[in-house]
Amino acid sequence: MRKTPGLFLLLTCPLVSGLLLGGPALAQAVPETEGSDAATLAPIVVRHHKAGETETSEGAQEVETGEIALFGGVSGDVNAAIAALPGVQDETRRTVDGAFDTGTNSDTKLNLQPSRLSISGGSVNENLFMMNGVSISSTVAAEPFTATPLDKADGSTGINTIYGLHPQSQYIPEAFIEKVEVQTSDISAQYGGFQGGVVNYRLREPSGEKRGLYTFGYTSDALTHYSNGTPEGSNPLGRSKPEWTRREIGFEYETPLSDRTALLFSISRNAAWGRKQLDYQYLGEDVEAETTSDFARLALRHQADDGGVFSLSAAATDYDQDWASNYAWGYTLATRTRARTLTALYENSFGPWDMTSSLTYATNDVENDSNVDYFANWIGRYYDNTTLDGALGWCNVGALTTGYVSCMEGGFTGDKRLDDDSLRADLKVSRALAGGELRFGAAVQKTRASRSRLKDTTAYAAFNRNFSGVCAPGDAFCNADQYAWIKVIYPAYATTVEAHKLEAFTEWEKSWDRIDLRAGLRLDRNDVLDNTDVAPRLSLAFRPNEALRVDLGLNRYYSDDYLAYAIHDNTPIAINRMRFSPTGDWTFYDFGHYRYTQQGLDTPYTDEIKLGMTADDPWSEGVWRLTLLDRHGRDQFAQAARTGADGKEINFLTNAGSSRYREARLEYDRVWDRTRLRNLDSVGLRVSGVFADNKTSASSYYDSDDALNELDLIWYRGTSYSRAEFSELTGNYDIPVRAQVELQTSWKDGQYGLGIGADINFAYDGVRDTDVDETHTNPTYGDRPHSLFEDYRFKTYAQINLSAQARIFTDGDREAYLKLKIANLLDDSAGPSTLQNPWVEGRSVWLGTQVTW
Repeated sequence: MRKTPGLFLLLTCPLVSGLLLGGPALAQAVPETEGSDAATLAPIVVRHHKAGETETSEGAQEVETGEIALFGGVSGDVNAAIAALPGVQDETRRTVDGAFDTGTNSDTKLNLQPSRLSISGGSVNENLFMMNGVSISSTVAAEPFTATPLDKADGSTGINTIYGLHPQSQYIPEAFIEKVEVQTSDISAQYGGFQGGVVNYRLREPSGEKRGLYTFGYTSDALTHYSNGTPEGSNPLGRSKPEWTRREIGFEYETPLSDRTALLFSISRNAAWGRKQLDYQYLGEDVEAETTSDFARLALRHQADDGGVFSLSAAATDYDQDWASNYAWGYTLATRTRARTLTALYENSFGPWDMTSSLTYATNDVENDSNVDYFANWIGRYYDNTTLDGALGWCNVGALTTGYVSCMEGGFTGDKRLDDDSLRADLKVSRALAGGELRFGAAVQKTRASRSRLKDTTAYAAFNRNFSGVCAPGDAFCNADQYAWIKVIYPAYATTVEAHKLEAFTEWEKSWDRIDLRAGLRLDRNDVLDNTDVAPRLSLAFRPNEALRVDLGLNRYYSDDYLAYAIHDNTPIAINRMRFSPTGDWTFYDFGHYRYTQQGLDTPYTDEIKLGMTADDPWSEGVWRLTLLDRHGRDQFAQAARTGADGKEINFLTNAGSSRYREARLEYDRVWDRTRLRNLDSVGLRVSGVFADNKTSASSYYDSDDALNELDLIWYRGTSYSRAEFSELTGNYDIPVRAQVELQTSWKDGQYGLGIGADINFAYDGVRDTDVDETHTNPTYGDRPHSLFEDYRFKTYAQINLSAQARIFTDGDREAYLKLKIANLLDDSAGPSTLQNPWVEGRSVWLGTQVTW
């Protein structure tokens, strides 16, 4: 049963708004009175400073609330709006190993995690995420055991994969964010532990005022248009359109506790419900699932008599996603994430010195719980069209067309855990020196991480026909028609790693008449790799006149991903058993363990050269900016293998990996604060275009599990490739040229606001998955099934979004807004879909309200 009816929005918003406002006057808009301090639409701002202003780094960009509403789509995903920035992409915008499948289903809508971001060519796990300057990055988010996402899976789930891992621990809703600061290049020495970029979510802090905020939003399949995106427009598997709802609610309240103390409390829930049909061979009803993402924050600020400021903040994210398989009978998987961040901060000045010190304790726990601990790949219809489902009361292939059909039961993801706890102390000081500002700081951090499978899981991977009709007593995986002849056992395990890290930096910044300089040095050391890494950072700007500025950046960034590798050391691979008759003995073979040794390894790093130019346009009074960026990733972790004394293959880490990212970016910003048009307050225009090329070596650490012959191979132009090899061939990003256009307007003193944005991918030659499997020979793995890929010309695609809001009530400090978002306004398709997921999402609508007092 659908959990949230569409009428809920219409009934709830006015009712709750009226109660909060304390009167029935909601139905009639009250003009803003003179001197009223009521909030208006988010201000339209120029993204970059003008050329004559003395800002040392131009690698920083800001995403304002208007842009989040416009490019975040109907999901309210803040990271999706960040991905609209030049130099940033998310996983949904990139092709997956050359394949391009834009099909969606209800499981796609049940994923409420923030989008994973790649910044300036870096991995999605190689960014530094912060919340008001405090790290919320997960140190063990990298998952080496690759698996198909749940919304695209049509076979077994990941054997060793822990679902729900994410590069950031806190999932912050759109309603509580003032802006997001994104640094894509030329990053200060104050920040370390990344090879991509830095993202800082700026949330409201206690200000001493008494105020409140309530938000509500709703969208569903009824507000979304779907079309069949398969090349032939066919749907032979009879997939129904996605059926789902999403709703979000948020509440924030701030109050002074005294003249010097203020408290702020925020809480929100984002919830989704979906229903989908079982695969056609299974008997039974459709399956339903739900996801909730809860966020809460408590912030306390106190100003002491000596001018010092003490702040205490606590944040919590609870994420629960239930998933039910449609391709395997009776299989469900629950993903649970519990993240906590507690920070105490003290700021004060002592003579010429400004000091900031903080202590942060953070936990991030992820759980996977399955309802079964086995997987059985029964035969429904054999290759010779003989049906073998007679003893399977839950599977019936009799009415299907000819061909081999599986009747899968259960799943072997099993019950897994990952716990990540850290304690960190920071100290930063600064003072004026030689006409500039000197900064330096240090930090120490202790991290304890553990990863485990709580019990053995077993995969009955292959079945044979049972011509004798005889089974061993008590054998649940044998009947008169067939029996399991291969089973693979994945043993329980537990791995714990402790690490200590020391950081230090120094930086000096000064501006002269025509020159701006920022020079810094950063030191990082941890006791896992046992390396001392020194990273120079240099940013130089020259302003020949007030309308032109030229920037040069030379920087090095070291990875902080060392724990993500150590935590997977000694993970057991599998114990394989085989029998050749239904009553025969099982033979035994132990595949050993994944071993990734750390001794003698260097820390991966990226060297960056950036050249930029900013110019004020005297004709349009706007600002142009050109950026050229070149990044080389060196000493990247890579997998290698050798044969041990027992004859078994042993995996180990090397520094043989590499990467290369090049980018050319052109941007233009312009704001008209006052216009000659009646009732039009202001107009903001932003245009950007970027050309990017990214290559990563194939010898990646991230490997595939071959114990069940599930290694994904690709056949392209007469050659067999592994997934990693194919990524190196095609590049990690197949969309070379992208552009964004944003237009924001404010009307009648902020009573109305309208924004229109376009995210454009220009036509390019790429490759796509034909949705056909063939058997070919791989030089390493022999005869295996391959996905057949072909050359494909992807068309130019422009997704146009619209956001609007209207202030419908004003009474002093109390206001009410109605909000509207429309994603993919022109109902265009980004590309083809597959037979498994034929439905492509088109135009979608989100409705919401916001009340402030």
